[in-house]
Amino acid sequence: MPYEIKRAAVIGAGTMGAGIAAAIANAGIPVDLLDIVPDDAKASTDPAARNRITQAGLERALKAKPASAFYSPADARLVTVGNTEDNFDRLAQADWIVEAVFERLDVKQATYQRIEQVRKPASIVSSNTSGIPAKMLMEGRDASLRQHFLITHFFNPVRFLKLLELVPDVDTDPEVVTFMGKFGTERLGKGTVVCKDTPGFIANRLGNYGMLATLHRALAEGYGFDQVDAILGTPMGRPRSAVFGTADLAGIDIMADVADGLYRNLPDDPYRDAFALPDFVRTMLANKWLGNKTGQGFYRRTKGAGGKREVAVLDPATMEYRPSEKVAFPSLDAAKSQDDVIERIRTLVSATDRAGKLAWETTADGLIYAATIGPEITDDVRNIDNAMQWGFNMEIGPFATYDALGVEATTRRMQAEGRTIPPLVQQVLGNGQGKFFVDAPARSYFDFRTQAYAPAPASDAVITAKALHQANKVVKENKSASLLDMGDGVLLLEFHTKLNALDDDIFKLLSESVAQAQQWGRALVIGNDSDTFSAGANLVQAVMASKMRQWKLIEQSIKSFQDANMALKYADIPVVAAPAGRALGGGCEIIMHSQHARAAVEAYIGLVEVGVGLIPGGGGCKEMLVRWQKGIPEKGPFGPSRHAFEIIAVATVSTSAREAQGLRYLRKTDAVTFDRERLLLDAKADAIALAEKAARGEWQKPEPATFQLGGTGARLALKQFAENLHLQGKASAHDVVVADQLARVLTGGDCQPTQILTEQDILDLEREAFLFLLGTPQTQERIQYTLQTGQPLRN
Repeated sequence: MPYEIKRAAVIGAGTMGAGIAAAIANAGIPVDLLDIVPDDAKASTDPAARNRITQAGLERALKAKPASAFYSPADARLVTVGNTEDNFDRLAQADWIVEAVFERLDVKQATYQRIEQVRKPASIVSSNTSGIPAKMLMEGRDASLRQHFLITHFFNPVRFLKLLELVPDVDTDPEVVTFMGKFGTERLGKGTVVCKDTPGFIANRLGNYGMLATLHRALAEGYGFDQVDAILGTPMGRPRSAVFGTADLAGIDIMADVADGLYRNLPDDPYRDAFALPDFVRTMLANKWLGNKTGQGFYRRTKGAGGKREVAVLDPATMEYRPSEKVAFPSLDAAKSQDDVIERIRTLVSATDRAGKLAWETTADGLIYAATIGPEITDDVRNIDNAMQWGFNMEIGPFATYDALGVEATTRRMQAEGRTIPPLVQQVLGNGQGKFFVDAPARSYFDFRTQAYAPAPASDAVITAKALHQANKVVKENKSASLLDMGDGVLLLEFHTKLNALDDDIFKLLSESVAQAQQWGRALVIGNDSDTFSAGANLVQAVMASKMRQWKLIEQSIKSFQDANMALKYADIPVVAAPAGRALGGGCEIIMHSQHARAAVEAYIGLVEVGVGLIPGGGGCKEMLVRWQKGIPEKGPFGPSRHAFEIIAVATVSTSAREAQGLRYLRKTDAVTFDRERLLLDAKADAIALAEKAARGEWQKPEPATFQLGGTGARLALKQFAENLHLQGKASAHDVVVADQLARVLTGGDCQPTQILTEQDILDLEREAFLFLLGTPQTQERIQYTLQTGQPLRN
């Protein structure tokens, strides 16, 4: 039967329950959030008192760090709080009911007994349990509930970790699993994998094995925890937190609970001993050294002299902390010089120094374990690789790593070391093509059930700049950017400098790309595969030129950027920006000049130039004025200037694409993609749709904007705001100088309030202010300090 989720309910307002409710609300779906009535409010008739636990959970989700669980405060209005005594009947209206109560079987079973009595027949019911088998949760329940039940295991924090594990019971309707997989991906932006109903599912089973097997090797072979993390972090395609930093983030108590559960529930696992915690970890638990949440775990982070952060690492032999040391090995240096993750891994695991030895041993441990238990925990290698990438932010999964290192060569090395080769590897070498993934004749993966290759699903058919390069789709390129053919008359402009910082080569190709798209195709997309759309202008280039007093060269560069942005805005074909991650300074200005944006929901967009003592010089001030001229209550010329000033003067950065729309970095008509991997595919679809509208005469480029601004009087009013902060000690004297230059631009310079200004007038003011500030010693000091430390300087 067809399923649809128009309303949901979550039972349990703890961190996970509230996070799941936020994820549902972020998708635009109303959701009821329920929890128990506090003991001291049982006799009360006041809903606020009786809903206190749920309300507290909602507020924690709103105020969560580093960012709210909600993409926008407005999304939180879709959550209705209640309690399980007064409001349980609301579940009768829910199309999806999520149980997220604490991990005790009897409590969960009692909850399902109540759900069974009120749910509507076609509603989907799921549990967020991380370890209790589905078959135990459904004991004694009726056929309808069993058919509509599955585990939906989200990872914490729900907003930021992509993985969603789906675990059906034996009676679960396969259509429910298919629907939830599609819903999880398309509406919630999650990466869904289907697991078998086994302890730890996929990610916790493999992830905790890898963490604990590495811990045992580190103890046996005398590696410091800081050494392990330096070797097994980004050089091996993992996050910087690597192994023990990740344990501190998750919580040592959480790690221990999962490990103990796996050890207890996996009596037949041939590698079960890896889950046995060393005695010193039990001591850490007793000491409440639980990681970041208690201030110390494997690491202890404190502030030393001058507020400088100091990191100490635990010595398990003495149970004392020592200063963390810089880790240096020849193989590590060689690996770090490689941009490609596969080359980094190959470099390290083939090395003979201590870094290479640890990299190989832990890689071999993980590969063998994944291949040994893979058929037990899921149906194919794709699920396992996706789970590890999405759940632990790895760049490459275990079976893709097997292929990259060579299954046959890796097996020979393992055999020479006396390791047991899993039957799955022997099957791939004997019956398969010697790889777990194959690309010809079509992208396929090894299926455990059939012991043959199955075609990758259509949902895997995303667009990446990397794949376009590999397919020789380059139309034009220079050292900083490439123009690629996406097909169907759509071109993709990709930046590929460090952090995609903008330089003269990018400015040049921006203009050339518009001309090429107008001549050759029908639309242009600007985007890339990076987690940084663009960090802004190349500040190294700017400060060096200023020190050499090459003012004409700098002005020419700024003018080139302004002209390129204006070419984007007034192109005869649709231009679609596709930002993901950070889009700061000039990166934000490119988005604002594009005629449409398709942004990843996790897009952090902002005009941040004041942080280094500058103002937006590529048209950002102008575009903020354009966008704030409409839809504000103030009448007259001051309103747009004030709104733009309040945002730019404090370097406001959105915490999501949704928030960027409220700040007007994005338009309300711009689109948002929840699944980052689909971003370029969606942007291309938007570009084609706009091009087809243009062909029908339903789309045209914007009309040039004009401005009526307040001039000197309005400038002084804005400057007064900065001067007041200076008097309160909240802003430096140079902050006032920067604010005054920003105010001058946003109020039209020396214009009269009745004067009509053009976009070029504002661009000229931006360029003048940028050059003036860049020439000040204070701004040059700020830029140099930021380049050296990554932090702002308040001088």
